[in-house]
Amino acid sequence: MPHVEIYREPVYRIYRSSECSWASFYIKLVNVFRYFLPILIIFLTDGLWKKTNTFREVPNLSVTGDFIVYAYGHDRSIIATSYPVLNAAASSEQLSTSQFLHHFDEIEQHQIPSTQRTSKNLEIQFQMSTQNLSINTLIYAFSLRMQLDYHSIVDTELFLTDTLHFTHPTSKIQTTARLSIDQSQPFQSREQFKIIDKKRQDTEHYQIKTVLKRISESLISFEMERKSTLLLSAPSPPSTLSLSLQLSISEMEFTYKTGFWELMKWFWIQYLAAFFIVDHIFSSITSYMFRNRVFYVTDVLK
Repeated sequence: MPHVEIYREPVYRIYRSSECSWASFYIKLVNVFRYFLPILIIFLTDGLWKKTNTFREVPNLSVTGDFIVYAYGHDRSIIATSYPVLNAAASSEQLSTSQFLHHFDEIEQHQIPSTQRTSKNLEIQFQMSTQNLSINTLIYAFSLRMQLDYHSIVDTELFLTDTLHFTHPTSKIQTTARLSIDQSQPFQSREQFKIIDKKRQDTEHYQIKTVLKRISESLISFEMERKSTLLLSAPSPPSTLSLSLQLSISEMEFTYKTGFWELMKWFWIQYLAAFFIVDHIFSSITSYMFRNRVFYVTDVLK
């Protein structure tokens, strides 16, 4: 009468050797590589080891009201600023009176197209007296406070900066732009820093060149992606110069350092993924070497 398969179980081959043999030394060496090599692969491979993470967030921006504006002519310059240290250091011929206004426009959610993530617009109106100076270069820096709380607590002072060059007398500048972020290093769990320390009383700390230098060295700064810039010329040097900024504030990408528990969440998944591959390779090599008697061992079927 024919027989049919009713049950199946694996047969294990056990290899035995003395503790001081080459086979025993080989197994110990393989076990070290089997468990620690996946960790080395994770650390050396950026694709597996998740050191940073990127989140999209609409930052909470507020205008502090502080500003520094330099206007340069052919033979002299004028300055308009909200910092008392610079006002005290400037001469009467160099100091310019100014007016600074700003306004936020909230955009309702149903008014935002599906391809656009803008949540608010910022309008800045600035006017300064020119003292009839024929201005050929304008440098401005407007202070803003940015706060983030989605992933980490971030509270920073950032500046809107730009340099404009004129070939003819100009009475008004109208700029439309979108704000973006230039981040050179990932955030820690908590970040708080300022570009200008108001407690400082030395003039050099407030000079536009040193302020721009600190902005360039900061781990994060604003970038204005200009859509249009309109210069309204005048027949002669005007008595005032007006600047109008229309800024669109959209969702921005911020990079953070991975926290400990988030790191552990990714670590064990990555470790197991690498371990299964390494374990399969070493198991195949070991089985081949023992079956072909590369080392002196005795085998038992079980």
